[in-house]
Amino acid sequence: MIMEKLICTPAEFIEIIEDTVKKGGSMPLVVTGNSMNPFMKDGRDTVWLEACKESDYRRGKILLFRREDGKIVLHRVKKVLHDGILVMHGDAQYWCEEIKEEQVLAVVTFIERNGKKTSCNSLTYKIKIELWQLFKPVRLLLCRVQRKIKKVFGKSE
Repeated sequence: MIMEKLICTPAEFIEIIEDTVKKGGSMPLVVTGNSMNPFMKDGRDTVWLEACKESDYRRGKILLFRREDGKIVLHRVKKVLHDGILVMHGDAQYWCEEIKEEQVLAVVTFIERNGKKTSCNSLTYKIKIELWQLFKPVRLLLCRVQRKIKKVFGKSE
């Protein structure tokens, strides 16, 4: 399948997403930015978006949402608070932000890399995410070690 690149304003982008998912469709979006490293890399990975169901407002799910300032962000749910408040964070970040369910545009159902799709509901994927959360206190050290290993062995993605 060949996909065309679409260049549009943020308002047009939101309209396209909302229209597509509202009709029950699935929409690809190339990841930009580094806040979701190591599970998603800028320009390399594509996420597939679908309409968010009530069951998607839970820890571990990746949601596309609009911040109060209008910026579109793709982050993971860390915690669900009372009254539809979600605590969100990027996998590569140490800080969190709170959003309202009304700010959510879509949920990520698949992550595609090199033509291979990985379901966000697969057991393997969920285990990786839980381990990443568990190792949060030592993540910086793990990332430094990984970079050193890549440098020594000359392996790059």
